[in-house]
Amino acid sequence: MADERMPYQVIADMVAARASASDADILAELSGFPPLPDEDDPVWEQDATWQDANRFVALADVAAARRLKPAIRLLLDRACYGDPGEMFRGLRHACEAIVNPNWSELADICLEAARSPRPGTRLWAIDQLAILDDERARPVFEEAIESAPQEIKGIAEIGLGRLNDRR
Repeated sequence: MADERMPYQVIADMVAARASASDADILAELSGFPPLPDEDDPVWEQDATWQDANRFVALADVAAARRLKPAIRLLLDRACYGDPGEMFRGLRHACEAIVNPNWSELADICLEAARSPRPGTRLWAIDQLAILDDERARPVFEEAIESAPQEIKGIAEIGLGRLNDRR
């Protein structure tokens, strides 16, 4: 039977359930978390996939509250390609909260992740880079515009436009 609570309440309850867990426990849970399927995968029709997505968001929230820097790459490597239910656009905010105000540190992680062969990792790393306005991302954006899937290409175009506007 599907959980009748609103998704935000499910996520809040998952966050609260991890209050007594150590940072190492949170990172271990995240390390063991499998990458989420791409948005167009029919497995998103199953409640279990949405439960996993809620757990992913909860772990991102816990990592943000605790400022767990190792979680950033773990989250990027498990994010799905696409944004089913518009759940993943908040990932950027969790990553930012972890490093605030050390934006170049976040850019370093995202620059590396943006070269991942995994589309979900690349999508969300480039999405983050598009906001950070770090000039080092220019070649990543240019490469993505030339060869990436359309969704990544569109975000890279935005990021490159933002860099060009700063000149």
